Amino acid sequence: MDCTKSICAVVVTYNRKELLLNCLAALKNQTYAIDHIIVVNNASKDGTVDFLAENGWVNSDQFTLITLNENLGGAGGFHAGIEFAYKEGFDYIWLMDDDGLPAVDSLAELIPYAADDVYIGPLVLNIKNPNELTFTLRLPNSKTVLSNLADVNIATKDNIIPDIVMPFNGILFSRELVKKIGLPKQEYFIWGDDMEYTWRARKYCFRIFTVVSAHFFHPKENTLGTPMFFGLMKFNDTESKLKLYCMCRNNLRNLLDYKNIIIASLFCAKVTWFYVFTRPNLQKLVLSWKGLIHGLAKKFSAHKDYIV
Repeated sequence: MDCTKSICAVVVTYNRKELLLNCLAALKNQTYAIDHIIVVNNASKDGTVDFLAENGWVNSDQFTLITLNENLGGAGGFHAGIEFAYKEGFDYIWLMDDDGLPAVDSLAELIPYAADDVYIGPLVLNIKNPNELTFTLRLPNSKTVLSNLADVNIATKDNIIPDIVMPFNGILFSRELVKKIGLPKQEYFIWGDDMEYTWRARKYCFRIFTVVSAHFFHPKENTLGTPMFFGLMKFNDTESKLKLYCMCRNNLRNLLDYKNIIIASLFCAKVTWFYVFTRPNLQKLVLSWKGLIHGLAKKFSAHKDYIV
């Protein structure tokens, strides 16, 4: 990559000011210097703005704080942050949530692979167990699932895992990508907006891959990847009504838009099987099907009923 290219980090936060401060410190200490940092504050109620000011961030020339009037979720936050970075003319944009923590050399390891036609990311590791992936990765067109560093080593070729990333966790891309594919769909709110943006990048023929030597740490949720159907599949169960609803709605919409009706129908069957047989729960089944129906109908407003 041309070293004269400017890089802007975009961090979305909501009521996690202590974690946000850790993330910002990790960005400030990167071995490859970042030109600008944008924090999108999703109408936090924990004193995030004052906290950032007290810790010397707000008055920095290399820092921008965008405070939204209401909580628009990760999707709305990244939409606003990417839009601002694009309009300000930064050449590359680096995305993450407030609970993410890039390794000190994470950006330095990504930079050699940066180009106008790529959409790349680091290896996302469990912050409490760095030998384990925070999110399992299924290799495209394969039954192979990567869960830990040993799996990663087998799948790696020339320091990359082709055709797959864990989106919005240290993802790096150019302003040319934004120019061609637009912004994330803010109406998705949470869960699925990152995959939609990734699949959209693939549709526009951007090269997608994970850079194995670049590391990014993130907490692991135990409910993600719950085994089902005799251990042959996994399902992202969650106790959050908001997350469950958005996952079902957004994922079905993504499958209909980027895959086909057969795969979308199989996802509906998978959701139904999980809450009927794997972990029977009538309340979650009804909520899931509400999300599926709204995804089918392209209804993107009902998630507001579940925002606490």
